[in-house]
Amino acid sequence: MQNINTEILVVDDETPVRLSLAAYLEDEGFIVRTAESAEQAVESADVKPPHLAVGDLRLPGMDGAALILELSKRHPGMKFLIHTGSTKFSLSEDLKAAGLDDSQVFFKPVLDMGEMASKILAVLQG
Repeated sequence: MQNINTEILVVDDETPVRLSLAAYLEDEGFIVRTAESAEQAVESADVKPPHLAVGDLRLPGMDGAALILELSKRHPGMKFLIHTGSTKFSLSEDLKAAGLDDSQVFFKPVLDMGEMASKILAVLQG
């Protein structure tokens, strides 16, 4: 799958992080939407599901792990990457069952954004 017409939803409550990640992915040719909360992300995905969501784990209200589980239930086939500042994070069995593996977890700050863009393409080609 090429970047063209590939929609990505970036979910992060930190505005600079959200906007910077969105800008980078747009420069890579993806169509990007953003959400500052899990609840906003669910609403956005219900209107038009993206191909993939990149989400933070620590969000106000519903956390990122619950968001992934909710979106994977509502939109089977949707793919995910985790973008977290939590250095002690490890995938739960629920998240593994939703199709994630350790290679889909990126720790902030991501020093090589090209690696994330490559992983997005690899996950989408699945």
